[in-house]
Amino acid sequence: MIKRSFFGFARPSLSYEAIPETQPEPVVVVPREKIVLFIPAPCAGDAEGCAKPGDEVAAGEKIVADGNDAVYAISPVAGTITEMTGFDGIKGNRMTAVSIDVSKDSDSKTDDGFKTYGQSPTLETAATYFGFLPGKPDFTPFTQPGRKIKSIVVMGVDRDLKCITNQHVIKTAIVSVKTGIEVLRKITGIQDVILVVPENLLQVAGSAGASIKAAGSQYPTAHPELLLKRLGADESLEPESSVFFTAESVAALGVAYNTGRIPSTKLVTVVKKDGSLRLVSAPIGTRFSDILATVAQMPSSGDRVVSGGPLTGEAVYTLDYPVMPDTDTIVVQNSGDIVHVSDTPCDNCGECIRVCPVNVPVSMLVRYIEAGEYETAEEKMDLMACIECGFCSYVCESRIPIFQYIRLAKHAVAGMNSAEE
Repeated sequence: MIKRSFFGFARPSLSYEAIPETQPEPVVVVPREKIVLFIPAPCAGDAEGCAKPGDEVAAGEKIVADGNDAVYAISPVAGTITEMTGFDGIKGNRMTAVSIDVSKDSDSKTDDGFKTYGQSPTLETAATYFGFLPGKPDFTPFTQPGRKIKSIVVMGVDRDLKCITNQHVIKTAIVSVKTGIEVLRKITGIQDVILVVPENLLQVAGSAGASIKAAGSQYPTAHPELLLKRLGADESLEPESSVFFTAESVAALGVAYNTGRIPSTKLVTVVKKDGSLRLVSAPIGTRFSDILATVAQMPSSGDRVVSGGPLTGEAVYTLDYPVMPDTDTIVVQNSGDIVHVSDTPCDNCGECIRVCPVNVPVSMLVRYIEAGEYETAEEKMDLMACIECGFCSYVCESRIPIFQYIRLAKHAVAGMNSAEE
């Protein structure tokens, strides 16, 4: 909910959703007919080791699109690959969309490749099998030359509003989180692990075997950069020496080594049209259409479906869009509740500057971006300092899509820098 000062001098504030004391069990969603997986690499066709249409896959089997065994997807079901096509992501990243027809006896066909690797946790195992875990853990910082990681921060909080995915993991799977933390220590050799949770879950988190810290209730205090700033004074945390994992990904690590199988079920918070929340449990790759049909939230004409939270998510153009390893939230917006953007010029109200948690001069930054002066926006207006919380778009009285403008500008700058290199 949003709070505004009557006199307008105090900055508006948004509060995170707290998971209720009594939360229903997640609704189990079974994929209908097919799933879709995204591999973050273009398809190389007939290259050695690449999957191709017609191949049969088992549950837990790795699928490679370009011959690079380090870039892959893991099928959560047994079935037959029917299609592999190029797909451009929201930020222009080239991917391969793999469609798999689900076998009727999917549960009986499993791949045991991980069992051999799973005998001893190593970074090699993490790179080979854990890149597609629920929560999408990233182990690359541990192998970057010259970077020395000192601390691991486990996020038992959810970054965007109206999401309770990681809170549910803390509340119901703290034993798996504890096992996952022990696995992380073995894999990385780093003993300093900090678990950040909302204040109402401090008691539950106490048994996780990590240093427990409470997160603030005001948005966007759960953003990693802001957490580092707040916790740094006590823990000597720095961006270059700290790595973040979600509680869901750490719990998935624990389950992997307890069972000898790669977990492939994603926990997703569905925000219904009336604003109420419903947790669902679905295999990675399950299409949005299957999830929304299960919870009776199929959109009507004019409604909007957003992948991600209400402030930082992106609208999807098809219900064939799949749940990915890092899909925490799906928002269904009624057509009558959608706030449309406009091309109205900025009226200098100053709300965007007032709410910015990192003090970016947002109103001036947007002017440079609208003029296509991306390099100037980076050099003079702190473009790269923006943490992309989306708060500026939320409070903009002119309804300028500031958040999208900033993402576009960052993408353009990255493209220019890449071309120069």
